[in-house]
Amino acid sequence: MGERKPNVLLLVIDACRFDYLRGPKAETPNCDALADEGTDFRRAVSAAPWTLPSVTSLLTGKYPHEHGADSRGFEMDRGRTVTADLREAGYRCLHLSPKTWIGDWLPQGREFHHVSEFTGPDHRHFDGGADVRRLSAGVARGPEWYATVVRRALESENPALSLANAAMYKYREATEDAWLDDVRASERAARIADEWFAEFGTADGPFFAYAHLMDPHLPFYVPEEFRSPVRPPDCATYDEELDYLDDLMDDLWAIRLGERRLSAAELDYLRRRYADEVAYADAVVGRMLDALDERGLADDTLVVVTADHGEHLGEGDDRTLLDHQTSVGFPLLRVPLVARYPGEFEGGERRDDLVQTTHVAETIRALAGLEHDRARSLLAADRERSASEERAERRPKAAVAEYAGVVRSHPPDGVTDERLFRTRRTAIAGDWKLDSVGGEYRARRVDWAANESETVSLDAVPDAVRERLTEAIRSGSDGVGGDRDDPSDRGERDRNETDPSVPDDVEANLRELGYL
Repeated sequence: MGERKPNVLLLVIDACRFDYLRGPKAETPNCDALADEGTDFRRAVSAAPWTLPSVTSLLTGKYPHEHGADSRGFEMDRGRTVTADLREAGYRCLHLSPKTWIGDWLPQGREFHHVSEFTGPDHRHFDGGADVRRLSAGVARGPEWYATVVRRALESENPALSLANAAMYKYREATEDAWLDDVRASERAARIADEWFAEFGTADGPFFAYAHLMDPHLPFYVPEEFRSPVRPPDCATYDEELDYLDDLMDDLWAIRLGERRLSAAELDYLRRRYADEVAYADAVVGRMLDALDERGLADDTLVVVTADHGEHLGEGDDRTLLDHQTSVGFPLLRVPLVARYPGEFEGGERRDDLVQTTHVAETIRALAGLEHDRARSLLAADRERSASEERAERRPKAAVAEYAGVVRSHPPDGVTDERLFRTRRTAIAGDWKLDSVGGEYRARRVDWAANESETVSLDAVPDAVRERLTEAIRSGSDGVGGDRDDPSDRGERDRNETDPSVPDDVEANLRELGYL
């Protein structure tokens, strides 16, 4: 390795649960092999249960209350990304973007030298026209689809090109299945990565590549070769399954609010499809790692595979929770975290100490020879040194996370319940979890082996642990933002009116994914 600074490949698998990628519930041979060669962090916790704040935390090393990017304001108002630091240090910085919450429409994404988008290009064959997903949003297949798309195309800024986009989409649907464009988007990310690795392999300086794979995020569209022989209830064909998934996405808020309960048969189907999606994501990770090796870059590259958050698949005390809104549930916050780098993360080590995804940025800074916070580093030397120095009191005493409520500037249609706009905070230490909603505390006992938690009385939590968790929630240094209880704290934090407007194509993606 010599004196050369390490390359960095950060692979984020969206909505990926620990018990599927690193547990027994899905086939993941590539990530298993990576863990055997590197270090497997078995108790890693995300700083937030959805993409914008969690990825900003991943890239800054800061909690959401420290960087400020959440549902109340999309841009960071404090902190600095590791991308900016690496760029100043001579790294070439690449982002493989699914065009959602982290892209070049936000400062967090504009700090990369190159942003390569890999989702949905065939929905907009002609750049001047409207995206077909936007033209057809909320419309079922059939005659209504054609009438609505034509009307919306004629009302768009460039009717001719918008109609041409719709025509190309229907042509591909008739000949090649246009929906496969999105189903196999992650494979396109792997191909783009290989092209960049070929270029990086001949360059003098190091690179930082961040790839964000959308599988296994809803809806669970799976390539045929990864698809288990299961169907939703009352669906005999795959076309009927696609209609079911479309209806499911339309009903996400009804499910989140408990207005629609999923049956046991539906949940069995969704869990199997989710496992299929994780297996597909693992295969794409394997292709990227193979490309890195074939280009002769593996020994000089820090590889980190993690997730921005997990996913609910039917958990919930009073609801059959699905996806990752309105909650700080344990399956949303515990994420896989595997790192490989010769001399630092190797030999198949399994670590059970509590860590957070906020530690990734500080670890990258450390290996790049940059100033970093040892108290938030995954390096063994940093952790040992900080534990023996005055920094010991700064080491997090609990893992903490925050959900700031639904996106206030783009509230979903019909969602008016004030409780959904309240901040939820949580802290985890050992086998205990403490949740706070509007200043009310609820305790849970964590079962790490089962990847779940159960409600218990506050009195069941040992006094010292309860005090530590309460302080972590309240503290601005160990926790996630003090005692600001919604909705009274909105005035200071509601910054959406000054944030950039969401680009039309990004907004269409986010609505399709159930965020807006």
